[in-house]
Amino acid sequence: MLFERFKKMSDINPDSPAILTEQETISYQSFLDEVGKLSDYFKENGLTQETPLAIVLRKNEVIWAAVVAASYLKVSVMLVDPNLKEAEMNQIMKMYQTCFELREKNCSVAGGYKGNVVQKLNFFDNDFLLINSGMAANCWNEYIGSTEDHSYIVLLTSGSTKVPSAVVKTVESIVGDGERIGRSLGIAPLDRVLCAAPVYHAFGLICGCFATLLSGAAVSYVGSYVLPSTLESRTRELSCTIMMALPFHYKMLIEHVEQPFEQIRFALSSTSPLPMELLQSCNELLNLKIHNIYGSSEAGAISIEHNDNVEESLSNVGQPIEDVQIKLDETDVVEVDGRSASELLINSPALAKGYLRIEGMAGVDTHSFLLEGGWWRTGDLVYLNEENKLNIVGRVNITINVNGKKVNPYEIEDILSKHPAIAEAVVVGQPDDKRGEIPVAFVVSKEQVSEQEVLQFCYQKLSNYKMPRKIEFRDTLPKTSAGKVRRKELKKI
Repeated sequence: MLFERFKKMSDINPDSPAILTEQETISYQSFLDEVGKLSDYFKENGLTQETPLAIVLRKNEVIWAAVVAASYLKVSVMLVDPNLKEAEMNQIMKMYQTCFELREKNCSVAGGYKGNVVQKLNFFDNDFLLINSGMAANCWNEYIGSTEDHSYIVLLTSGSTKVPSAVVKTVESIVGDGERIGRSLGIAPLDRVLCAAPVYHAFGLICGCFATLLSGAAVSYVGSYVLPSTLESRTRELSCTIMMALPFHYKMLIEHVEQPFEQIRFALSSTSPLPMELLQSCNELLNLKIHNIYGSSEAGAISIEHNDNVEESLSNVGQPIEDVQIKLDETDVVEVDGRSASELLINSPALAKGYLRIEGMAGVDTHSFLLEGGWWRTGDLVYLNEENKLNIVGRVNITINVNGKKVNPYEIEDILSKHPAIAEAVVVGQPDDKRGEIPVAFVVSKEQVSEQEVLQFCYQKLSNYKMPRKIEFRDTLPKTSAGKVRRKELKKI
């Protein structure tokens, strides 16, 4: 299905640019030629619908080519961050072991690999290794043994826990998701997209690959670990019209770029809301009008906020995109700033099939993806404003219970972020003998400030039961590669 959609784009204009690298422009037809060569390699070496493949690569255009080639043969793939530490990589590859792995030729990082090299591949003028890693783990059985004619893409979540869940999506569901996003954003064949989001995560894959290339546009991948000077130079040199990046990229650009981007139609962000000050600065100083896309690996895209009015609430994530249905579970209501918020449930053709399930594995949630009559619980606390736009005000599972009163840590974090000496803050609930739980704030400061000064600032703006009982100063906060804070890691301190 994916290959056929891509071929359809190529048939319209085979010489149209698809991938823009530092060295060359790869047309749609040239890209399909490389995909065909790679699918032949896979077929010759025994990859089938019964042999899942782990893709552990750095070059984003090669990851994308491997995904398209595998889907053509209905081979299921798992996308793995190649920058993981050795212990993390070993844990993931043991838990979710695939039959084959596609790796860089020099893959000594992250503990190398365990298996036999069955083929040295060359495509896109680079050498890679196809490795036979043995029998797939049992967690694959319900998918690769299925009678359904599907191939799957497995995304490893970058959530708040150290051990990622493996989210199973059909290729068809991601194709549809990408096409809906492309239509919602108005991506067109003449667009040139600069993608700084990693393709092995949902945002980079679905928006930077599926939404972009199924719209007939061209894309240049720079990876998430990139200097602001590289982001700027690549954007200008390639005359990019759309930028897709993570919140910390936009912060870097504001700090280091002096001239506005005249050709950018809009920029796209995800994973977390952007501070109002950053939104305004990007718009006024860099000509970057940033849209925020809200979604998850499990659900795909849910809504897009175009930020036509940057004065609107930061919690606003816009209206649902086409084919996404929403409802609120009003049986459990939390009061936030005078608003009644409830958990958001969604129904969408982009919903995952489930997780790769590991029985008895501590630290990984493999059973929480449960559909109730077709509806999935997002875990997000939301309310609808007067324009029927979704406003996210917290998470169900991070609400802090202080003497029976529910405290939303996002509300405290919002206050802390307004202190001029604070660069970042996150609040978690920690056990307390008297109150059940208490809010504790972990803060990264940008100038000298005392705990008492921060507490006094909060006291002026928060009710007593919402007050953080302790301020812990840190040089950095523990984060995933997508920039999300690992709350559970802090909760254990």
